[in-house]
Amino acid sequence: MPVVTPRFVDHAWRRGCDFIVLDLEDSVPQHLKAYARSLVKDAIRNVSKGGAEAFTRINHDTVLADLEAVVWPGLHRVKYPKTEYAEEVRLLDTIVTRLERERGIEPGSIEIDPSIETAAGVANVYEIAAASPRVREFGATTSGYDLSRDLGVEMFVDFDQFVYAKGEAELAARTLELGVRAAPFVANTTGSVSDPNRALRQAEAACKCGFHLGGGGLNPAVVEPHNRGLTPTEEDVRDARWVLEQHRQLAGSGETWVEIEGRAIDGYEAARARDTLEWAALCAERDQEKAEAVARTKAAMAQQSPPQK
Repeated sequence: MPVVTPRFVDHAWRRGCDFIVLDLEDSVPQHLKAYARSLVKDAIRNVSKGGAEAFTRINHDTVLADLEAVVWPGLHRVKYPKTEYAEEVRLLDTIVTRLERERGIEPGSIEIDPSIETAAGVANVYEIAAASPRVREFGATTSGYDLSRDLGVEMFVDFDQFVYAKGEAELAARTLELGVRAAPFVANTTGSVSDPNRALRQAEAACKCGFHLGGGGLNPAVVEPHNRGLTPTEEDVRDARWVLEQHRQLAGSGETWVEIEGRAIDGYEAARARDTLEWAALCAERDQEKAEAVARTKAAMAQQSPPQK
C-alpha cells in the first residue's frame, strides 16, 4: 500500500495480513517521494499492531535515501524492485548492516527481497538469490507490469508469460535452500486486483503444488482468500494423518510401498503428509498470534477512548 495514503495505513492492522508492504515506489507520485520517506518510521509501528510483519518497498534509483528512511526497529524486510545484478543486493546488505548497528537493531534481522522484474534479472537470478544471507525467500514476479513491459508482452493474457522467469527463480531458491515464493498460473484477463474468487483459486493451487509462501496482493479483498487457500483444510489434515498411519503399518511389513483404496502409500507420500501437518500447525500458530495482537490493540484503544455519555 502507498505509505502516503493514511486511510490505508491506519486500518491495515485490521486486515488479517501476515505482512504489509509500505510502498515508496510505483504507488507514490514522484513529487511525494521525500514526504513518503518521512512517514515510514511511524507507519511501521502502525501496521504491525495486528501481528503483521512490516515490509517496505524502496525505489531502485534512490537506495541510500530510502534505506536511511525505512530501516528502523520493527522493520522485517526491504523489497528491492527491478533487481538485475548481485552487486545491487550486496550494496543493500552493506547499508542495512550499518544502519542496524547505528540504530540498535539486531544484526542481520532485516531481510532483503530482490524483485525479479526484467530480463536481465532473470538471466542473473541465481547470483542475485545467493548474494546475501539476508535473502531468505525468493521468487520472480507472478504478475507484474515491469516484467511484461520489459519482455514486450501484454499484461492481462490467458497464458503464462512469466513461466520461464518463475521456474528459474524457483530452481535458484530450492538450490540455495531458501523459502520458495511462487504460484501456479491463474488467468487474469480483466486486470482486477480485487477478485476474491481468483485469489482463492490461485492460493489453493499453490498449496496443492507445495508452495507455502504467497506474494500478497493489492487489495484487502484478497487477504482472507489467500490465507484460506494457503492453509490446509481439516480434510487435508485428516487425510495426512491417515497416510501416516498406513505408512507406519507398512514400515513393519518389509515392503516399500502398498496400494490402499487405489492410492499408493510410500515414503514420498508420507513425507508430503508430514509436511502438510507441520504447515497446518504453523498456520494455526500464526493465526493465533494475529488474533491475539488484534485483541490487544482493540483493548488498548478501548482504554484510550473517552467514556460515552
